[in-house]
Amino acid sequence: MKHIEIYEALKTDIANRVFADTKRLPGEQELCRRFGVARNTIRQALSRLMRQGLIETRKGIGTFITKRGERKTGLIGLLIPDYTSAKFFTTLEKELKASAKAFNYQIVTETVARETPEQMIDSVRTAARRLVTKRIEGVIFRPHLDPKCVAENREVLRLFQRTETPIVLIDSDVTTPPERSGCNLVAIDNIAAGRRIADHLMQRKCKRIAFLMTCHPIGSNINWANRLFGLAGEAAVKGLDNGISKLCFAPNDADAIRKLFRSRNKPDAIVCGNDETAVTLTETIKSIGKRIPDDVAIVGFDDDNCARSSIPPLTTIRQPTQLIAKTALKTLIANIRYPNNEPREILLDAPLVIRKST
Repeated sequence: MKHIEIYEALKTDIANRVFADTKRLPGEQELCRRFGVARNTIRQALSRLMRQGLIETRKGIGTFITKRGERKTGLIGLLIPDYTSAKFFTTLEKELKASAKAFNYQIVTETVARETPEQMIDSVRTAARRLVTKRIEGVIFRPHLDPKCVAENREVLRLFQRTETPIVLIDSDVTTPPERSGCNLVAIDNIAAGRRIADHLMQRKCKRIAFLMTCHPIGSNINWANRLFGLAGEAAVKGLDNGISKLCFAPNDADAIRKLFRSRNKPDAIVCGNDETAVTLTETIKSIGKRIPDDVAIVGFDDDNCARSSIPPLTTIRQPTQLIAKTALKTLIANIRYPNNEPREILLDAPLVIRKST
């Protein structure tokens, strides 16, 4: 296995920028003298480096380090807009760092706190450029979920693609369904999660189910739309006469909620896009004298700590954060090592956790 030793030695030289001045590897004869082996052994080592996209041979000129080879730094970028919008992301970052360490990689995080849409877009562009200048080997990117930001998300993708930086998207694609961007994607199956919620509520005889989109900045996003699509699909399949209605008010708007419960179409179940929204809605509903789940059942999403501490505790969909992190990292490392792999869409199961709110 001498060629493996030579491959490892040359890979280390590339990472340490030994050939940075010319970006050219020594010729085969020189490498034969350096390692004391036959030319065929050198070619086996070079072939391995070539399959990983670290070097390329230019006929009649020599063997050169590729852009991917120049980035052999052991750094992986993590780019998350709306970082402060859900505790899910802080947990995800922690899991990614722990998993990356096991593969001898280090996570470089670029996060963008909630801002105006214009500020957010500029901040994400700037954060992406910072990652590129750090010579990251690959990037895990959670796109901005506002459907209006599709063009801006694609712009960030193009920046990474121009520098031949492998990309794995998490949580959502950059396009609106049913379109696909052609990038690796690791996410939960939001449509299946919506169907699972609808099935549970219908089993407990709920007949007027509503989905609260809210007026929140992260409301009305692609993932929430897919959950609503799943809810509506399951309701249609199971023959729910009233279908699924959509609510558009803030979860702490007591006046809007009073008006809702005085209407002829008052819901007997409300599904929320995340647990934070569901907990706020729960408190508001209790404040106007309604009981949960007797008057209305409430369902959240994510299974944050607030779901467990809520009174009553929330029924919710659990995000498999650890599995998302590990799957995204392994998918990215495979793409780094084998750049010609076809992109994959990996949709993970997200279980329903049933508690007293339903």
